Amino acid sequence: AQKDSEDFDTKNARLGRPQSPHLTIYRPQLTTILSLTHRATGMALGGIVTVWGIGGLFTSGHFSENLAAVESMHLSPALLLAVKATLAFPLCYHYINGIRHLAWDMGKFLTIKEVYLTGYSVLAVSVILTAFLASL
Repeated sequence: AQKDSEDFDTKNARLGRPQSPHLTIYRPQLTTILSLTHRATGMALGGIVTVWGIGGLFTSGHFSENLAAVESMHLSPALLLAVKATLAFPLCYHYINGIRHLAWDMGKFLTIKEVYLTGYSVLAVSVILTAFLASL
C-alpha cells in the first residue's frame, strides 16, 4: 500500500497519468481573449481607483486645482486624447462585458453563435463609448 502522504502529482506520475494541459497549448479564441480582457480591465480599474485614492491623500488642493495644473502643461491634444482613451477603455469594456455576464447568469445568449455575436458587440460598443468619452 502507498503512503497516505503521497501528493497528487506524485501519484499521477507513478500511475503514468498525463498532467492537465496548460492554456499555452490552445489556439487563442475570442472567448478566451474576452475573458482575459475582462479580468485585466477589472484589475486595471481597481489599480486606477487605488492610485487616485492614495494620490488624493498626498496632493494638496481640490480636483479643479490639480486639473488646472495639468492644463498648464499645454500637452498636445493627441496625447490628451490617448490618455483619456486609456483611462476610459477599461471602464467601458468592463461595464459592457459585465452586462453580458449578467445576461449569461439569466440563461440568455449561451449558444456559440450568440456568445460570439455578443462578444463582437461588446468590443464594438466599448470602442464607441471609449471614443465618445475620450472626445469630451
